[in-house]
Amino acid sequence: MEYWEAALFGLIQGLTEFLPVSSSGHLRVVEHFAGLHEPQTGFDIALHMGTLVAVLIFFWRDVLDLALAPLRAARGLAAGEGLRAVTEDSGMRGLGLVLLAAIPTGIIGYTLGPWLETRSTSLLFVGCAFLANSVILFSTRWLNLNAGGPRLNTGFLGLRWGDALAVGIVQGLAVTRGISRSGSTITAALLVGVDRDTAGRFSFLVSLPAVSGAAMLSLTGDIGSGAAVGFLETLLGASVAFAAGIVALFWLMRMVRAGCLHRFGWYTLFLGLGLVLWHYQGDALLAALRG
Repeated sequence: MEYWEAALFGLIQGLTEFLPVSSSGHLRVVEHFAGLHEPQTGFDIALHMGTLVAVLIFFWRDVLDLALAPLRAARGLAAGEGLRAVTEDSGMRGLGLVLLAAIPTGIIGYTLGPWLETRSTSLLFVGCAFLANSVILFSTRWLNLNAGGPRLNTGFLGLRWGDALAVGIVQGLAVTRGISRSGSTITAALLVGVDRDTAGRFSFLVSLPAVSGAAMLSLTGDIGSGAAVGFLETLLGASVAFAAGIVALFWLMRMVRAGCLHRFGWYTLFLGLGLVLWHYQGDALLAALRG
């Protein structure tokens, strides 16, 4: 793999992993039209680790709060605070919600993931999935009307266990190429009445166990499969994915808080229409250009 290819894969991973436009769908499009081979599994894991670190750094306050929550709860229990030390701690609530969401995500990803991935490789399927993704994103324009509801800006303490299950189920189904994980999970959270800021933060926190688990499963497979990638190329790709991921997170969270998530739907709408048109008229278009 050339250095520019490694940087390109890293850029695509970093931007499209977080922006609600589907990273897997874009990788499929680039592989088809640019003629790039699927990268080595180890390189793919490195790209995901780059974006994983981006999430950890961007949401470091939430991550630290969740990581220290068990220690706070244990100290509260030792001090005689009783169950209040657990039930009234936003970090413990958030940690429990993230772990709960990981259950349906893991079950769906393990059982249906391979089946969904193998059937979402054609450009026609990916194009239709992009169109479906647009519908999901456009729906947030109307879902934003609940922003003044009783659960506005309540944080993790305002999240219900059913909310976490709904987000986890949607995250598991978002393995389909062309369907954005971030876009669908944020939309699901808004649909059940979660405020915008909490919906965005929770969407990326629940991605941490999902991405980590997917990487561990990949390690159990043939890590050497795919196009060979050197160490420097892998480091470059992961670094670009990290940097692009930070930029994408800043942009996306700003759009989510402003209630503008639906604007990304226009991009996937035109991309999906273009892929569907190419599937049916691609040969004719090429012939016309050559003629």
